[in-house]
Amino acid sequence: MSHKIKKYSRTIKSLILGAFIGLFLAVFIIKSLSPYIESESGLLFIFKIYALIGAVFFFYIVHIIIHEVGHLIFGILTGYTFVSFRIASITLIKENNKFKIKKFSIPGTAGQCLMMPPELKDGKYPFIIYNLGGGLMNLLISFASILIIIITENKVSTLNLILTLESIAGIIAGLTNIIPLKVGGVANDGYNILSMLKDEYAKYGFYAQLKTYALLTKGYRMKDIPFKDIECKEGVDLSNPLVASLKLLEHSWYLDNMHLSKANICLNSLNSVNDDLIPIIKYEINCEKIFLELIGDCNKDVVDKLYDDNLKKYIKASKFSISKKRFLMAYEAFYEKDLDKALKYFREGEVLALKYPVKGEAEMELMLMNWIKNSIIETT
Repeated sequence: MSHKIKKYSRTIKSLILGAFIGLFLAVFIIKSLSPYIESESGLLFIFKIYALIGAVFFFYIVHIIIHEVGHLIFGILTGYTFVSFRIASITLIKENNKFKIKKFSIPGTAGQCLMMPPELKDGKYPFIIYNLGGGLMNLLISFASILIIIITENKVSTLNLILTLESIAGIIAGLTNIIPLKVGGVANDGYNILSMLKDEYAKYGFYAQLKTYALLTKGYRMKDIPFKDIECKEGVDLSNPLVASLKLLEHSWYLDNMHLSKANICLNSLNSVNDDLIPIIKYEINCEKIFLELIGDCNKDVVDKLYDDNLKKYIKASKFSISKKRFLMAYEAFYEKDLDKALKYFREGEVLALKYPVKGEAEMELMLMNWIKNSIIETT
């Protein structure tokens, strides 16, 4: 009972906070844009409203880039090194001292700047500035624009309109990243900072994820990474997104070593906190649970229960994720018994691997897909 009250309390707090942010932004936007939307014609007024909304959306996209650049700059200032820079699905990585363009995306995220963290010193590393960097850059650019507007004596001009729209987009981007929120089922930067300040092990979980993905991008496999570096300790809070993500890394390590029973045990250890997990982690867990069921007993009742409409939408949105090609290949091969479709996903996985930014992950997934392919051949 107390658990449910705590959960609803968090939801109510988030709604109240969201309402305050919305009210502040509404007042700011109306006050800032009112000189530009005055019109005697109702039709022209409506046109101006839609045009301004479209312009804010455009500048919001610009601020996504600014946000990720902020992470990059503040990361470098605190000892991090560049790994990859992604906007939408376009990903810039450094491979063999050369910059290359790859394709990758995570549903619920518009961009991402991944960096290798500095080595731990007495179990500590700088994480606040790196995480705040994106939102701070959005706000700094926005406040600079507002300052220019003030200096030019609030004249109604094209430049001031552009700066006003840009600053609105920047404030929205900055606040919705710095203020702890779950946006689209994904924990934002502020939420991650709060998680790490509250839970020391979440801080390590974040560090381990950054370091692991940096190594995978360089070509290391999960099985090459010392298990002790990604193993979850007993008694930690698995409902914390950063700790649960570490558990998923542990699962990947078992998969890469083909320890399938241990991989299954690892996933089931998250059952007790399932209701408290953020959607994106739930989806990943269910994908992997279904996969292990498909290549094991293939109980259709178990698969049908987990493979709901929300998960199907998530998988469809994850078209640049090679692990989803492996999932779909297994589903077609063992559930639908459609070998042609299974091999279609196999070929798609091979093509995707060529431009996949996380090299080590791609190699692991190709290994698993080849294993499925060989299993198909043996049974036909």
